This record gives sequence, C-alpha cells and structure tokens, in this order.
Amino acid sequence: MTLSRKTLLLVAGVVFALTAISRIPAALLYSAFKPANSTLIVHGLQGPWSEGTLSGISLNGRPVAQALRWRLQPLQLLLGRVGVQLSGGGQIATIDGGIAGGLGGLRLSTFRFAGGIKSLAAAAGYSFVPVDGRAGGEFEKLIVKKGRLDYAEGGLDLKSLAWTLARDPLLLGDFRADITTAPDAITAVITSPAGPLEASGFAKLLPDQSYDVDILVKPKPGSSEMLLNYLKTLGAPDPQGFYHLRQRGKLT
Repeated sequence: MTLSRKTLLLVAGVVFALTAISRIPAALLYSAFKPANSTLIVHGLQGPWSEGTLSGISLNGRPVAQALRWRLQPLQLLLGRVGVQLSGGGQIATIDGGIAGGLGGLRLSTFRFAGGIKSLAAAAGYSFVPVDGRAGGEFEKLIVKKGRLDYAEGGLDLKSLAWTLARDPLLLGDFRADITTAPDAITAVITSPAGPLEASGFAKLLPDQSYDVDILVKPKPGSSEMLLNYLKTLGAPDPQGFYHLRQRGKLT
C-alpha cells in the first residue's frame, strides 16, 4: 500500500504538532492556567509539561512534597483523566507511582510512599501528633471520589512507633494494616509483626462513611513497666489479657 503525498504531509504535520505541544515548558503552562488565589503552589518547575522536575509543592503555605520527577501518562487522557508517573522525594517523604485526576476523582496506581510520621503529619496539616516513627504504604489501586475514599487495595506500615508524651518515648513496635475493598466495606486487617505489643483486629469504612474499629492489644512477656502502666489507662483487660480498643462513628 502506497501512501499519497497529501497523506504523508498530513501525518508529518500531526507528528510535528504533537511534538511541539509536548515540548511546551511546564512553567509556562502553570503560570497561564494556575487558578487565581490558589492555595496549592508548585515551585521550581523544570522541563516540558510532558516530563520534568519540580523542587516542591506547598498547600496553604506548608510544604507537602519535595524534589519530584513526573512523566505524563498519555493513555489516561483517553479515559478523561490527567495522569502522571511521580517519583522522588525529600525530607517529607519518598514517592513512586501513578496518580491521575479527573471528573471521576483522584486515583493512585502501583503507588508507594515512605516517610517520618511527624513529617507526614505536618504535611497533612497536623502540627503536633503524640507519636513518632516511620510510616509507609503501597497501593495497587486507591480511588477518592468527591473527597471520600471509595476503593483501596494495598497496605500501610508503621515502624518503630513510639508514644512521645511520656517523659521518655514509649516504644510500641511495628504495625501493619492490609487493606481490601468489598461491596459492603473497605476493611483494614491489623497485625503487629514486631515489638512489645501483640495486636490484632480490624477497621472498616462503610459506604455511608460510618466506621467500625475493633482492635485487641496485650503486652508480650518481658514488656516494660512503663508500657504495662500505659495499657492500664485503657481499662480492664479481658480474661485472656487483651485490652479492647473499640470505636464506632461516622466521618463528616
């Protein structure tokens, strides 16, 4: 099959146009389309909009991300979403994975993050949290619609979690939440891989945004006196020595 000269010129023109569009500087597009009075500010954009780097992102004047590289995911445009592959990070957290946004909400895919608990809490707007340690997670898929968590498949880890309101930090250990989604609820199964506490239980988020948390904890043999005294503030243990952490409510 022989293509006509007109067809070849048309194909060449389309390729040239797409190439030219893909090379438009990201900083130029950001300046042109940034919403007025936006509280989300992107700093240090370098490279074309299809692939480049940025030095940081701030929200309401606080840094939420640093030193990131992005690459546009063109196939997401066919689904009505703008998607990018993100990687990098700084003192706040390291990030690696896909993120897409559109009329269907926000989606994460094959997404991993890790960082200090206090740094992550500060980025989320919490200036003080009574715990310290490391936090991380990996999600095959996570979907947020209209500001609500709609779907999640993955896991969260807390490493070397410590309660910091005591005179000396109280080590609580490592904890894991394996998260799955079913039609009736998003469920996180809680375990404690290492540390002075034995923990098991679940946390469920229902479609109507009500939640149910039921976790059992008890000290392992040889736990410190400080930990034993702290657990006593939770109430009386059951005959097996477990303290029950139970809470129900509804997200606003």
